[in-house]
Amino acid sequence: METIIVATDFSDAAFGAGKYAAALTRQIPVTRLILYHSYYEMVTVERPLTDAEYFSELKRDSFVRLKDLKSRLAPLTAAGVVIECIANISPLQDAVCVDFVKENAELIVMGITGKSKMKEKLMGSQAVMAARNTTIPLLMIPFEATYRGIKKIVFAWDMENSEKTFPENLFKKILHILKAELLVLNVDYKNKNFGAETMGEQAFMHHSLDPEDTKYFYSNHPDAVSGIIGFAERHQADLVMVIPRKRTFPAYLFQKKVTRRLAFHIKIPLLVLPHKS
Repeated sequence: METIIVATDFSDAAFGAGKYAAALTRQIPVTRLILYHSYYEMVTVERPLTDAEYFSELKRDSFVRLKDLKSRLAPLTAAGVVIECIANISPLQDAVCVDFVKENAELIVMGITGKSKMKEKLMGSQAVMAARNTTIPLLMIPFEATYRGIKKIVFAWDMENSEKTFPENLFKKILHILKAELLVLNVDYKNKNFGAETMGEQAFMHHSLDPEDTKYFYSNHPDAVSGIIGFAERHQADLVMVIPRKRTFPAYLFQKKVTRRLAFHIKIPLLVLPHKS
């Protein structure tokens, strides 16, 4: 994992994510830490795209702030890691799918702030939106989270078409890099999703992950989000991993926008992996 990109809007939550990413470079082999800022929304909202002078001023200001962020994160970063700054007018969703891919990023890190239930319904999150479309693992850092090393991971598994969607090579690569204990959790209230395919799903996952000394757990919690968060807290996990479906959400894990709710309510980092293409 050579390149990590921290997407920032210069908020406190984004700074917290930057600190987490910088500290993470001490656990995993990284050569580049890219600090990225998109000023697309500021241009389109405050001034028209044709205002060249304002456009240039905004770009200069973005780089000044990125360089300041760089100076604050440098002392936290592992020796030998090069910190770069990028600012452009790409909408974040385009940057995630195009710009970050061009930079050969292997991990995107973004901060996220918890919302009240009303705000959660009314306000979108750029991090959650990015998670739906990215082909690069996306690590969302809650405002309260601080880096303490990643030693135990909970993988929230929906047992839905795993053979076609589970990114086995990417998953194992991340697991080996982190050298963390893996707990696989499936939440299925009253076995509502238990069917003829269930045994095949279990056999596939055991075949894929048993060599990693994996532990498996099954929960009957009536609410997937509360079940996942509660399990992670009881087992003192450092990270929760999920794999959303692209654009469609066929299983329990995303029928009720579980990724979104997890992102807003979980207190430890949430790693969203792209499904196998």
